[in-house]
Amino acid sequence: MYIPKYFEAPEDEALAVVRAHPFALLLTPAEGGLPGVTHLPLMLDPAAERPTLIGHVARANPHARALEASGPALAVFSGANAYISPNWYPSKHAGKAAVPTWNYVAVHATGAIRPLPDYSDKRRVIRDLSLLFEGDGPRAWRLDDEPEDFIEKMCGGIVAFALDIQTLEAKAKLSQNRPALDQAGVMQGLASTGTAGAAALAETMSAYGLGHKDSQS
Repeated sequence: MYIPKYFEAPEDEALAVVRAHPFALLLTPAEGGLPGVTHLPLMLDPAAERPTLIGHVARANPHARALEASGPALAVFSGANAYISPNWYPSKHAGKAAVPTWNYVAVHATGAIRPLPDYSDKRRVIRDLSLLFEGDGPRAWRLDDEPEDFIEKMCGGIVAFALDIQTLEAKAKLSQNRPALDQAGVMQGLASTGTAGAAALAETMSAYGLGHKDSQS
C-alpha cells in the first residue's frame, strides 16, 4: 500500500481499526489469473499470543479451496472514509488552487493462512465471532443454545482458518498534509453533509487531534 509519511499509522492504531471495522476483504493468490477474493468478518484471535485473524467461509465458496491449504494471504480493512471538497479549504478561498480528494483509513494485514480443519477449532471460531458481534445482551445468541448435532452439521459446511499476521500496514489519510485551518474546514464540511460516513470521518480526524495549530504538518 502506498503510504506517504504524512499518513503513516502505527501498529496499535492498525489493530484498533481491525477491531472497529472487522468486515474485511480477504485475498489469496491464484495461478494464472485474478486473486481469490471473499468479503467476510474477521476478528483478532483472543487466544493467540501474536496478532492473528480468524474466520470462516462456506465450503461451497470456490475460494474455500485456497483456505484449506497453507499459503500467503492479504486481509484489507476499511475504516471511516468520505469525499473531500476543495471548497472546504479556507486556503482555496484565500486564492490557493486546490482539487478534490478522498480521505480514508485503511489497514493491510499480510500473513500466512493456517487451516483449522478440526471440529473443535471450527466450533471455537463460530463461538468467538458470535460472542464478539452478539455482545452481552439478554437476548444474545449463543452457540451452546443449539443442538450439538445441528452444530456439527453446520461446521461441516464451512472452512475455518487463521491468518497469522506477519506485516501490518496502516494508512490514515486525514488531511495531515494541509494547514490546520484547512483541516478544520474539512471537519466542518464533513459535518455539514449530514451523512453517517462523513460524520464518522470527522470524528476520526478529531480523535487524531487535527484542526489545531499544533497539528499542522
